[in-house]
Amino acid sequence: MEKLLFFTKMNFAVKGSGGIQNKIFAQAKAFDQLGIKTEIFYFENEKIYLKSEETVLLNQINSKFGFLKYIYGGFLKDIKIQNYEYLFVRHFLTNPLFIWLLFRIKLANPKIVIFMEIPTYPYKFEFGLMTLKKRLEQKLDEFCTYFFRFFIDRIVTFSSKTKIFGIPTIQTDNGIDIEKFGLTIRPAFDGKNIHLLGLANVQPWHGLDRVICGLSEYYKRENTISVFFDVVGSGDELPNLKKLANSLSLDQYVQFHGFVSGDDLLKIYENSHVGIGSLGMHRINVAKGETSALKSREYAARGIPFVIAYLDRGFPDDFPFLLNLEANENPIDIQQIVDFYTNCLQEKDYPEILHNYAKDNLTWNAKLKPVAEALKNAKKSSSSDTNI
Repeated sequence: MEKLLFFTKMNFAVKGSGGIQNKIFAQAKAFDQLGIKTEIFYFENEKIYLKSEETVLLNQINSKFGFLKYIYGGFLKDIKIQNYEYLFVRHFLTNPLFIWLLFRIKLANPKIVIFMEIPTYPYKFEFGLMTLKKRLEQKLDEFCTYFFRFFIDRIVTFSSKTKIFGIPTIQTDNGIDIEKFGLTIRPAFDGKNIHLLGLANVQPWHGLDRVICGLSEYYKRENTISVFFDVVGSGDELPNLKKLANSLSLDQYVQFHGFVSGDDLLKIYENSHVGIGSLGMHRINVAKGETSALKSREYAARGIPFVIAYLDRGFPDDFPFLLNLEANENPIDIQQIVDFYTNCLQEKDYPEILHNYAKDNLTWNAKLKPVAEALKNAKKSSSSDTNI
């Protein structure tokens, strides 16, 4: 079986990376099922691993210099890159060391096919909301991405772009490992309380502040249904959300759970009625069909209706269990969400319908099939060029 090395520079030991880690492992599993044996190169703090059927500790490095030296080329002594037909890179802010790594890989294995996944594009707007250090890293990235065209065969994108950095793209969108996101059984709606679930590594573009401001407006009026907001996850924006909820005297309606996983997360899911997806994608200029959030797919697989404020190609425009709100800075109209949820209740089997839609349309196998085919075609093309 042909082999693929999945390269990621994300630290899986950071709690906020749990969702991305699950995604990468699910993608590797899908590639395996599509006929490409996949091994994942990743790290957890000072430990660096290679994962396939088993997880092997490649190295343990305690210094920053030693880590950079290893991850940007030293690992080639432990991994025989000549044994791989494909390299699949999850994009990160690029630097000259990574360009040097790509050069060394191509030098050692000229026939290797290299694809890079860029989950969000354009992505520079994200870093415009971040620290000076991140913005400087992004400027260095802008310079280095020019050299991608000499090493990378295709860009895998969730955007509508046909070329990125001068490289042809393959357009797909996010999927899920349906086996990990089963249908969540929830008690019947009591007619009095609705719980909204905001599950994210909280950043400004998730727009959860719009929900909190919307709750403030909602409780200025008399209502027969109480609405609560459970924010699950860590992230840069979390302190700001806590301050906002406190300043608006919403402590009894907004609860911050921090990072939660396993059975504790499942219990929160079981108490949730509506999932809150990204409501601020317009803040990073990707509001019009240029991304596909994992969270919406997870909500669907769990059988939970959800709310977003961007165009998601994974769902039809008239999908009845998705409420697409306007992409702006206005507080969310909570009454609109209440009405949306009560309308969903008219279809008593809506959780099963949502889950089955995810199973039939949103799995990683379905999303990565064209990518796997493109990898194999690129290999055939490379072999033909070599023979000529």
